[in-house]
Amino acid sequence: MIRRGWLLGLALAACSSGGSDASQSQPPPTAPAVTARVAAPPAVPPGAPPAVPPDRDDPYDPGSLGALNFALSEGTPAARSHFTRGLLALHSFWYDKASREFQAAIDADPTMNMAYWGAAMSRCKLLWGDDDLAGARDLLSRMPDPGRLTPREQAWVSAAVELVRAGDVRTSRQRFAAAMTAIHDQFPDDESTTFLAIALLAAMRPGDPDAEAVRKRAGALAASVFAHAPKHPGAAHYVIHAYDTPELAAQALPFARAYAAIAPAAFHARHMPAHIFSRLGMWKDAIASCQSAWDASVASARADQLSANHHDFHSLSWLVEMSFELGQRQAADRALQVFADEVRAGLGHQYRAQYASEVASYLMRTGEWGRLDELLQPLAAPVAEDGGAPPLPPPDAKPGVAPSHCAPAPAAGPIALLEQLTVSATRARAAAMQHDLAKTQRYLGELDAVRAQLRPFMEATQPPAALARIAATDARRRQALLARAAGNDRALVEVLRQSVVEDQESGGESNPSGFVVHEDLADTLLRLGQPAAAAAEYALVLQAHPGRAHALLGAARTAARVGDRKAARRWYEQLVAQWSAADDQTPGLAEARKAVAAPP
Repeated sequence: MIRRGWLLGLALAACSSGGSDASQSQPPPTAPAVTARVAAPPAVPPGAPPAVPPDRDDPYDPGSLGALNFALSEGTPAARSHFTRGLLALHSFWYDKASREFQAAIDADPTMNMAYWGAAMSRCKLLWGDDDLAGARDLLSRMPDPGRLTPREQAWVSAAVELVRAGDVRTSRQRFAAAMTAIHDQFPDDESTTFLAIALLAAMRPGDPDAEAVRKRAGALAASVFAHAPKHPGAAHYVIHAYDTPELAAQALPFARAYAAIAPAAFHARHMPAHIFSRLGMWKDAIASCQSAWDASVASARADQLSANHHDFHSLSWLVEMSFELGQRQAADRALQVFADEVRAGLGHQYRAQYASEVASYLMRTGEWGRLDELLQPLAAPVAEDGGAPPLPPPDAKPGVAPSHCAPAPAAGPIALLEQLTVSATRARAAAMQHDLAKTQRYLGELDAVRAQLRPFMEATQPPAALARIAATDARRRQALLARAAGNDRALVEVLRQSVVEDQESGGESNPSGFVVHEDLADTLLRLGQPAAAAAEYALVLQAHPGRAHALLGAARTAARVGDRKAARRWYEQLVAQWSAADDQTPGLAEARKAVAAPP
């Protein structure tokens, strides 16, 4: 998944002047609901166990979000029921639903202190760092009588206070992880175990030397809860996040197959299995997950009378991306058209930026750069309602302090600037791919101007080390674009090799964008007439991420170029099998079929 907030800076760098297309890895005011039907998937991913039946004794049906037990010393029955449903939604990262449920608990019993704690926690998106700290602090300050809470409950409140104290996001996550460790040591139960798991993951960064050990510990914690509480949504969810790397993904497969059935009401629960399915090259299962998540998000927004800003555009983007893996461009076209229609209807800036990024990825896959203006045209429509993520703090805010959800965004707020940045980056990429150096330089100049406007917001939320990494990545990707524009593949190879080294040092090889650099490098080496070197890069991609169609085709072609007919046939056979339902016009399909049909 794409993390916002503390990773916004990395997102800005990634979309600004890319030397590789990270979006290939993936993966309005109220408008009529539209679905991007790629296939006719089941309601939950294939192979998942039957849906968990709801708890019949609860009028609020928490069973559609799973089941858990959080001991409470206060609250009316109705307030406790809303609290439980809010906590279940929180474990599936359904933050707006969690916020509404905790508020309903407060409305049902204004004296229930822990309902304010839950409402505050729903303002903090642990993995995304997209926090409404002012709102969270306000809710904690409104607790009517925290002194009457049990020592265990007071410890939970203290952990929340640590999370929302001033400071950068990394530090706040580390403080929260330390607090959860203490709670788990003193009051071990399912909730302290699952919250510790997600706290550890939130405090970790891919480049940390102990990142894999932290992932394994977090996964083991969550799995220990799942072993005796298989309806707990956080247990399955956090194992998936912990093991979402090439090395660990296979271990998460049973949890991926179970999660959507545990919490079918939460569209994120339907989406998350796609992370593991796509890691393992299970494209049909991954598409089914994302289709199910998209449909569920549209249905829930309609039921709650919410705008399209509450639709799951992350899953919609993955539907565009993954359809290409099966050679089904027509399905990708349909999904992108749904996205474009939602943008025209007035989608918020953060999703408009995502749409522009998706256009760049789509054009990288199709090579139809002449369609750029046509595909970006929906962005000419005005923003009718900018719902979704809260704005970042104003330039004079203290580090790590975000405004309330209700605070008006500045006229040129960071989310709007992110859209401008992404559009300029997409245009720079198009110019570079068409070898128009003058245009590339012009759009890079636009990027610099937007970055200058964004810098105060970045400095308010990112530590200096993170800003330095962003600047280095941006400079490297600028070099790559200029090399592309000049048609200088030798210079491009040097930049991409540097990218590979830096990705390895920062843990990027475990992230979805890591293998795209290898793929891009392989393509460039092949253009330079170095098929053996290209073959090694394609092999690295397929070892970590089996089933990447572009890498499969590249591996087959390089094997044929170096005279390894056996290897070429093996790759072509895998590609033909993967493209069994591909569109007939899929580039490379006829070539692969011909190679497979030839005598061994």
